[in-house]
Amino acid sequence: MADPTYDEAIRRIRRMHWLHYSIQAAVMAALVLAASRRTAGSGAVNPQLATWPALLLLGGLLLLVGVLVYLVSSQIKPNLRRPAVENLRLYKSRVFLRNSLLGLAGLPPLITYTITRSPIDLLFFGCLLLTLCVVMAPSAKTYQRWLIR
Repeated sequence: MADPTYDEAIRRIRRMHWLHYSIQAAVMAALVLAASRRTAGSGAVNPQLATWPALLLLGGLLLLVGVLVYLVSSQIKPNLRRPAVENLRLYKSRVFLRNSLLGLAGLPPLITYTITRSPIDLLFFGCLLLTLCVVMAPSAKTYQRWLIR
């Protein structure tokens, strides 16, 4: 596996991994912060209580999307009889789906921030996604483990 095209493909997958987490974090933060203005109406007696039905709906949708992404991701399996390019493409799509699913773990701190306005929640959100990004970074070794599984 000392092929330069293979090394370049792994580097491209790794760059896509880092870019995916940063874009997903920015999109989630923008959507949640934009939706937070509409969730708890200023006319409500207790805006935090008025937010809970929307949060429960969002939690249910998050769970549903997570299960669907997990099911699709688990169906992506390598085949050593396929060309190497095809297995790399499948690995890239599996990494993308896994990152999408794990990135959703950052929604609870973001939603908590919209209710409490505590900067610690935003800090936790950033640290959580950064940790996930570092720990789950694809490499040639993880690709090879995926191939032989």
